[in-house]
Amino acid sequence: MIDKDKVKLEYYVLNWDHNAKKVVNFNIFRNWRLRDAAIEHAEQLINGEIDYAEFKEELRKDIMWQEWSRYEYEISVGRPFEDDCANLEKWDCYAQAAPNIDLIAGMVVREVRKVLYESNI
Repeated sequence: MIDKDKVKLEYYVLNWDHNAKKVVNFNIFRNWRLRDAAIEHAEQLINGEIDYAEFKEELRKDIMWQEWSRYEYEISVGRPFEDDCANLEKWDCYAQAAPNIDLIAGMVVREVRKVLYESNI
C-alpha cells in the first residue's frame, strides 16, 4: 500500500477563483478524490491488474466525474473584450485536461512508481 501523501501529482488548468475573483492556474489533483483514484488505478496498472489502455480510460472517467460541468470548475472563454455573453464558450477543467490524457497518465504512473521505488530502498 502506497502512502498517497508522498505522491506529488500536478496538472494545471485555468479556473476561476471565486474568492480571489480572478482566473488562476488550478491543479486538478487538489481534488483529493481524483488524486486518490488516480493513484489507485496506477497501482492496479503497476501490479498488472489492468493494462495501460484501461488505466487511461479509468483516469479519463475519474477526471470527467470530478471536474466536468460543475460550476466551481468552469470558466467562460471568448475573444478579448467580448460584450455579448452568448458568444462565450463554457470550459471546465475536464475540457482542458481531456486532450492531454496521455501526458497526465504518464505523469501519474511515473510519480507513483517513484514513490514505490523510494519506499522500497
